[in-house]
Amino acid sequence: MFNIYKKIGWFIKQEWKTYLLMFTLLTLIALLALTPAYVLGIAIDVIVSKSLNWTSFAFLITALILIPVARYLSSYFYNYTVNKTSQKLAFTFRKNYLKKLFDMDAEFYEKYQKGDLISRATADLDMITVAATSMIEGMIFNIGMILIAISIMAITISWELTLISVTIMPIGITILNIIRMKKREYVKKHRVIYAAMTEKILESVEGQKTIRAYVQEENDLKEQKRVIVNDIESWRYIINYENRLAPMFESVYAIAYILAFVFGALFIMQQQMTVGQLVIFISYIGILYGPIISISGVFQQINNATVAVDRFDEIMKTEPDVKDDEIPDHILDFKEIEFRDVTFKYPFDEQPTINQINLTVKKGQTIGVVGPTGSGKSTLIRQLLREFNVTSGHIYIDGKNIKKYKIEDIRKIVGYVPQSHMLFRRGVDDNILIGNPQATIDQLNRAIKIADFEKDIHYLNAGLQTKVGEGGATLSGGQKQRLSIARALVKEPEILILDDSLSAVDANTEETILEQLKKFRTGKTNIIVAHRFSAIRDADLIIVMDQGKIIERGTHEELTKIDGWYKTQYIQQMSMK
Repeated sequence: MFNIYKKIGWFIKQEWKTYLLMFTLLTLIALLALTPAYVLGIAIDVIVSKSLNWTSFAFLITALILIPVARYLSSYFYNYTVNKTSQKLAFTFRKNYLKKLFDMDAEFYEKYQKGDLISRATADLDMITVAATSMIEGMIFNIGMILIAISIMAITISWELTLISVTIMPIGITILNIIRMKKREYVKKHRVIYAAMTEKILESVEGQKTIRAYVQEENDLKEQKRVIVNDIESWRYIINYENRLAPMFESVYAIAYILAFVFGALFIMQQQMTVGQLVIFISYIGILYGPIISISGVFQQINNATVAVDRFDEIMKTEPDVKDDEIPDHILDFKEIEFRDVTFKYPFDEQPTINQINLTVKKGQTIGVVGPTGSGKSTLIRQLLREFNVTSGHIYIDGKNIKKYKIEDIRKIVGYVPQSHMLFRRGVDDNILIGNPQATIDQLNRAIKIADFEKDIHYLNAGLQTKVGEGGATLSGGQKQRLSIARALVKEPEILILDDSLSAVDANTEETILEQLKKFRTGKTNIIVAHRFSAIRDADLIIVMDQGKIIERGTHEELTKIDGWYKTQYIQQMSMK
């Protein structure tokens, strides 16, 4: 409970006026909830004593009518305020969570699965928000109601009978909490299993085309059934514990009723209590049942949410390895980039992916990067995006370590087109403008022209405003690549990186794009990773990578004169043509 309070304490301070209003409304609702039974007891005594007249009758009827109305209005305003506040709390938590995800480096996303991160942003945060709201309502309202009811019972009716009846209740509460504490481990395990189920469902949805293409629907359904059954079994353990609670507590609570009735009847016979007072007393014992159960439930919600808070904190307290210096330098342009003895190993790999790389890239050059699959080409160029810190060695921009520059500035001067293309469920133009939301119409059209996407616009049902399906489902592979290229070009970057981004276009389209790049990107730097040598033959420098090392470098003419990997592959590609 205190852990959750620490998480929302700042929010309560910020919204203290709203919380004060909720506290006032809760106090009013508690009093109104207890008043009808008290009025009914008075009415019974008036009737039994035969002192009822029209004035007292009208007063009692009016009170019994107005109290529920007042309680309804108070509850309505309270629920409205609570819902509004909890939504604001949930929004703030999710906004901070997503901001944290944006700040994390690539190593973080190597460690955590998408389904797990989604589960923390949805189910876990929902649980925290509900617990935070329940803590206010449950702890203040229910405890307040219990204290007020017991005070009325002890002060206005009989402190002896109150002591006899109420002392049995802590036994029931203790039993409830012992059982619910044992549930915590099961809840913790269930959160992990639930995250795995979310991940599997997400994987099935994203991979539905591949699953159908290979007729793997039945196998995928079996796998889904396995994770769903695990989730059900995990939840069943929790429900089994929960089902033990009510019967145990009700058995203990029945004793309180019996004690109240037996000793109350004795007090009436001894003329120490009226019939109306006994009715009020027994009614209050019944009223107390709900708040006591609710308080126990609140503790359970908080207990469950503690697991969610731990999972949430795990993310929020994680610090990225790749982050800005306290006072980073800014960069708008560059003259030279140098890789000096750069080695990089992915966090969960044993061997480095790139090893002892030495390379200089000058402004205005076009660099071609080729090599066998898995040779480290993509890993090399991604070092310029500051997704990871290099394992050893250094990258310098104009003689200064790349770590000294603001990460956002570096990424602003780089236009990166990855191998896989992330397209969003929005218009074609909006997908392109992600690269530069402030781009003018001329800049947008120029990017489309360079990417050779103009001819495709006429075939789209709403032109540039055509909505792209999830993941670009409505576009072909070549269209996705060219749209991604246009997105990188619209920001007019100092460095354009094409990571095997021409593989899905035909030879004529490739040639057109390369010609447009020469024409419109004079004086700017291009780095092209390719398998087809036609894409990089005019580069100022071509490097050949194998097993994480640069094994050859030079121009196309220079490399074709050397008996090496480049010449062999080039001859093979030419013979295939």
